Amino acid sequence: MTASPKTEMIMGLHPVRKALESGNRACEKLVVASGSPKNRLHPILDLARKKGVPVETLSPSVFQKRYKDKNNQNLVGYFAVRRSQNLEELLEATSHYKNPIVVILDEIQDPQNLGAVLRSAEVLGLQGAIIPNRRAAPLNATAAKCASGALEILPVATVTNLVRAAEELKENGYWVVGLDPEGPTDCGSFEFNFPLALVLGGEAKGIRPLLKKTCDATIKIPMQGQVESLNASAAAAIVFYEACGKRK
Repeated sequence: MTASPKTEMIMGLHPVRKALESGNRACEKLVVASGSPKNRLHPILDLARKKGVPVETLSPSVFQKRYKDKNNQNLVGYFAVRRSQNLEELLEATSHYKNPIVVILDEIQDPQNLGAVLRSAEVLGLQGAIIPNRRAAPLNATAAKCASGALEILPVATVTNLVRAAEELKENGYWVVGLDPEGPTDCGSFEFNFPLALVLGGEAKGIRPLLKKTCDATIKIPMQGQVESLNASAAAAIVFYEACGKRK
């Protein structure tokens, strides 16, 4: 079963709970498989009932037939489609922070990677993310599941042109710093004590040349082993930790 054009599915216990708690978008209904573990599911169903959200219960066989091949933890929510923010709204949302940190994601193609990066961004203390509206993974149910609720909290702006977005960030006092395997400075020794836009490239090609030229600096993660690189979400978590830990 697919969502209507006005709704989208969110799957899994934590993402659904965060979406309900945030109240940022209306929930049409929850669908649950009967016999699911009560200790984790009941608080979510209680919250749904308090908010007047209908709950549909299906037998496990019917539930799995309807939502097959999805890592859903026997819970699916139908929520209003997430409204896209623009860059101006993101800048407004971050304006009261002394040294905000946002991440620019350049053509991340895998929705699981996208969700994992956004989860790390929210958990480690970033103030927002910027993604392109073309040639990148969508903010779909898979991304939401891997983000584990972060999509309901972290401001995410969608833009047409990442280079123009980076230039506008610079005009607003941000340093734009790219993560590049050939960068001259280790991320552990870089000073992050200023408004910062971290640029992460796609899984295959990294940061595109024109966007890299827009960066004020590039940094790298020092590698100690024989494998040449980390995937996007692992690299993001390392750099986010370094940047947020050194922010004053």
